[in-house]
Amino acid sequence: MEIDARINDLHEMAAIGNLKAVLHYCQSGVNINAQNTMNGWTALHWASHRGHEPVVRALLMRGASKEVQNNKGETPGDLAKKPDICALFGKELDHSTIEKENKPTFVPAYLAQPELSKLWSLPEGSTDDPKLNQEAFTLSNPKLPATTPVPRTGVSSAVTPAPATSTSIPTTASSNYDAKEILVYRQSVADENLLGAIFANVEDTIEKTIQLIKEEMDDVPEEFGLGRFNGSKVVPVNTKQYSRKTGDFFRGQDDAIVVVPK
Repeated sequence: MEIDARINDLHEMAAIGNLKAVLHYCQSGVNINAQNTMNGWTALHWASHRGHEPVVRALLMRGASKEVQNNKGETPGDLAKKPDICALFGKELDHSTIEKENKPTFVPAYLAQPELSKLWSLPEGSTDDPKLNQEAFTLSNPKLPATTPVPRTGVSSAVTPAPATSTSIPTTASSNYDAKEILVYRQSVADENLLGAIFANVEDTIEKTIQLIKEEMDDVPEEFGLGRFNGSKVVPVNTKQYSRKTGDFFRGQDDAIVVVPK
């Protein structure tokens, strides 16, 4: 039987935390419960082990099974090392799990040393999908009001999927949430200065987006200014403009945020 080459790609994206790519693979019908032939890990094992809560939530909502065991007899929930992720599996954090590390016996090279560009790229041939951007936004912002399960598509496995009611994705009834993924750099635009990416609401003010950066990004200075990289240079955002909408400044596909320490 021919093996879907995209399974390894899905595992890689789940392991490095590329939420948008994971959603694209789920949407395209990749078997999300498929196991690695060497260690028995699924995409959910990797996301849980690496601590990527939004990816764990996305996989569970798309039908990933909590019960699949790897070659050591471990379920994805057994590998969770963060309280919020443990809660998604209906269990409390087991500190002995953290001490034991639960490392897989075999780690493919593409997971041990992933290419930096893959942290944010979409699968080859995919285009930006506004609906998936919105889903990624709500998954990355679980404190938003209301809960509505996302319709499952592309679930292909003999394992019974987890009940959708256990991990509903927060969404909002308002149409004012227009998500945009924006890369965030410190000081200058260079690979070594990449802090990560945020899913910002373009209707939010710059001031709210700054707060989002402080809440979600590591290694952010306590006090900083904001700049917009437009593809060629960094344009400062004046503090008097912080009441303007984020979408007024960050409109282009390649626009990026530059955090400038004060």
